[in-house]
Amino acid sequence: MKVATLNEMLEEVVRLGEATGTGEDAHELRGELEGRLATVRAAVAGATVPRVIALERLFEPVRVAGFWVPEMIAIAGGEDVAGAPGLAPAEVTWGELASLRPDVVIVMVEGYLEDVQAQAMEVWEHIEGLGADRVFAVAAQAAYSDPGPRLVDGVELTGHLLHPDLMDPPGNTPFTRLRSPAPRTAQA
Repeated sequence: MKVATLNEMLEEVVRLGEATGTGEDAHELRGELEGRLATVRAAVAGATVPRVIALERLFEPVRVAGFWVPEMIAIAGGEDVAGAPGLAPAEVTWGELASLRPDVVIVMVEGYLEDVQAQAMEVWEHIEGLGADRVFAVAAQAAYSDPGPRLVDGVELTGHLLHPDLMDPPGNTPFTRLRSPAPRTAQA
């Protein structure tokens, strides 16, 4: 089964558990994961809903996150203004993204956090041109890329990124806030 949503991931956890003779553990895990999602929903309930763009690819063609990521953003108290839940990542232009006026940009390209930061700095002018108040880099493979229980870690992290006053950062998912690089000074 191809997994495209968080609910499908939760169903797959149970299906795999039952197929491997660990159905009781799988149902328990699903309940734990659903409980963690409910905790995030409760923590951000009533908060201001920031406009979010999640970038999965930074170089032509630029691609925004799809499948379960827009759903993760919604549970975490944001509105994904570029991706659609359950659908494949969409190819877009920087100009199309800038017209969406995001409050937050999350860069979630593949690679270690240092690699994600380096890629973001290569296209910083474009990212900065989106006009977001906050820009973050996350290690996508840690909690966003592959369907599985770690997606709930990603929801918790996203909750912190969007609402740091309401959610503590989970300790198991690398992220950093990105800022404009320091201007280069001429050397004599």
